Amino acid sequence: MSASTARTAFAVAILLMLVSPAVHAAELECSDTPVAARGLGFSPSPELSTDAAKAAWLEKALAIYSDATFETAKDPQMMCVNQGLYSNCKISAVPCGSTPAAAKEE
Repeated sequence: MSASTARTAFAVAILLMLVSPAVHAAELECSDTPVAARGLGFSPSPELSTDAAKAAWLEKALAIYSDATFETAKDPQMMCVNQGLYSNCKISAVPCGSTPAAAKEE
């Protein structure tokens, strides 16, 4: 395989990776309002704080779209506060998905 052919194949692979998420995103619907969530308490590492906030956000987002993920959310914003060696994060993002969640019976 020549260097020119390898470059062309690489460029096509990159293009396909970039186009695929755009096509998938076009199939999603998004909520009208953002969902905000905060992890419970302070965690001893920024990673744990981020994961806790994402989990709390996802729980709320799944009540709107049953296939919502943080990766498909629109306009994600995260704010973390530190207290000594501990941190707590809050996430706000508009949940998106293709399957609305079933209404809860009361």
